[in-house]
Amino acid sequence: MWKPPINFLTLHYAWIIGCGILGLIVIYPFGNVPAVDAYFFGVSSSTESGLNTIDVKALKTYQQLVIYFIPIITNLGFIQPVVIAVRLYSFKRKLKGVKREKSPQNSSDATTQHSHDGENAKPLVDSKLEGTGESERKPHIMFSPDTNLPRETDKGLYVPPPPERRSKTGDPSTPNATSRHANHDDDDDDDDEDAIKPIPAEGTADGLMRRRHSAHEEPRIFSARSLEKAASSLFVVSPAQVYERRSDVSALSRPLNLPSLSKTVTLGRNSRFHNLTEADREKLGGLEYRALKLLLPITLGYFFGLHLLGVICLAPWIHNAPSKYTEWLASNGQDKTWWAFYSAQTMVNNLGFTLTPDSMITFRDATWPILVMAFLAFAGNTCYPIFLRVLIWILHLATPSTSPHKEPLKFILDHPRRCYTLLFPSRPTWILFAIVFVLNAIDVVLIIVLDLHNDEVASLPIGSRILAALFQAASSRHTGTATFNLANVNPGVQFSLLVMMYIAVLPIAISIRASNTYEERTLGLYEPEMRSVDESSGRRYVMAHIRNQLSFDLWYVFLGTFCICVAEAERIVDLNEPAFSVFPVMFEVVSAYGNVGLSLGHPMVMTSLCGQFTTFSKLVICAMMIRGRHRALPYSIDHAIMLPHEEGEGQEEKRES
Repeated sequence: MWKPPINFLTLHYAWIIGCGILGLIVIYPFGNVPAVDAYFFGVSSSTESGLNTIDVKALKTYQQLVIYFIPIITNLGFIQPVVIAVRLYSFKRKLKGVKREKSPQNSSDATTQHSHDGENAKPLVDSKLEGTGESERKPHIMFSPDTNLPRETDKGLYVPPPPERRSKTGDPSTPNATSRHANHDDDDDDDDEDAIKPIPAEGTADGLMRRRHSAHEEPRIFSARSLEKAASSLFVVSPAQVYERRSDVSALSRPLNLPSLSKTVTLGRNSRFHNLTEADREKLGGLEYRALKLLLPITLGYFFGLHLLGVICLAPWIHNAPSKYTEWLASNGQDKTWWAFYSAQTMVNNLGFTLTPDSMITFRDATWPILVMAFLAFAGNTCYPIFLRVLIWILHLATPSTSPHKEPLKFILDHPRRCYTLLFPSRPTWILFAIVFVLNAIDVVLIIVLDLHNDEVASLPIGSRILAALFQAASSRHTGTATFNLANVNPGVQFSLLVMMYIAVLPIAISIRASNTYEERTLGLYEPEMRSVDESSGRRYVMAHIRNQLSFDLWYVFLGTFCICVAEAERIVDLNEPAFSVFPVMFEVVSAYGNVGLSLGHPMVMTSLCGQFTTFSKLVICAMMIRGRHRALPYSIDHAIMLPHEEGEGQEEKRES
């Protein structure tokens, strides 16, 4: 049956666009908002951009509830746990299928065994059944087509595990097996092939093989590699071949820290396991299933826990805040408790809508809410992978060693990309932290230094000034709230904010790239144009990705700016309206494309500059927000979110061609 080529990116587009249309359907009927503005609110909420064409406080309560819940259900912190739930459901179905296949009524096999003469495999009927005509099926051993069995001898067959072969030869791709006999020197390479000989056994598959060879055949000379294949076929009841990529050589030395798996199991790049037996596959599948099952409540608890934490921290404060702040809320007709709920949501989801028309400018000297909201902004978006890994690490430390959750937590920490797209190993997580810290430090320094004599910034005491600058730096990543009137700050600060909004998505995108392995089965992770990039070096690949992504995004930014400049040409050339010029328009487009929500505004209104645009220009901004929301998402399903039945059994061990 034909199936439509639906991938993760397509589904995400459908969800975001659908939620934007939902905003139009629910907000518009009351009649206080034009249709284009109702749709604009829906798109801005679903993409978490935070640009507004109408003052949020002018909306009715039910309309504010719409733009409260839509950002929650479209946030990656909500979508990714849904992906985990889908994986768990599919995983559970697959495990049930494996269980049915292994049940007694389904476990019978054919009564033939296969031997090989050269490269041709021929069936060999069991001699006991041949004479009796018995049709009962019995278990048997399947030999790999490329298996070359050794000659009969009186010495035991011993194939050392990969670590021992590496220590002896230095190259895991050319294993060097040794004999268990004490009279053979382990370091004598000349005697290796003579030392590796099987134990004779009548009536076994080896005996059947010997009967297939005619008496006049010359004995074969076997390499250590062919003997390893023979051993894997003899002692592992699985059709999978043992295969190790040379590109995985350095990664195979990594310890597994999984005592439940066989000692011969090795770890390749991107948490790809090699040399797994059938028992290992079942244990690994069960462990990964338990890890996903545990990760689901952790991620949901983290996401909704941040909302609850924000309310707990802000509600008591606003109810006991100085009159300066409470009177400002009352003048805008906003309830204190509702302000606490909405402010927590807008910071966790990095939305940017506020119930007060001046964003957070009135609250910029209030230390406690500024600290809390800055933390929520970081924890909800830019530092989400960092804080989530810290939480899992703390849970792992606090969990007793006898707890059944100990091993799944360890598995999540050691192999995060097998479990979650936005969870990275330790090193990329530290790199992400360093990048975020440096970018925000640059923003803070520029705001303070360039506006050292600007009353918009310098009017604050030094402590409040630094805190407000930190909040503004955090908002320039993705949140879109403001503690300063950006139209009045230094032009250098305005340009630096534009650049920061443009590259806002790159720190997490770099971490995803750096922690993912681009092998044959994952080349379709992002857009096809990246497939031709050199993948041999992680650093070169990431730098190539940055160059391609930046140049690719510029086309959308320039196209959007061009369309709006053409549509708004009459007001742009009007010298009596300096707030309506090319740079503010580009600033608005970049803010929309980066899903940030900062705006230079307009002196005539308390909304974003796009509130002064024509209908066509507003629709262009909507297109920019939708496209920008998807610029850092996978093009198709990567290993971290691939469903079990899509991986195919034995993907960890690729057949050697």
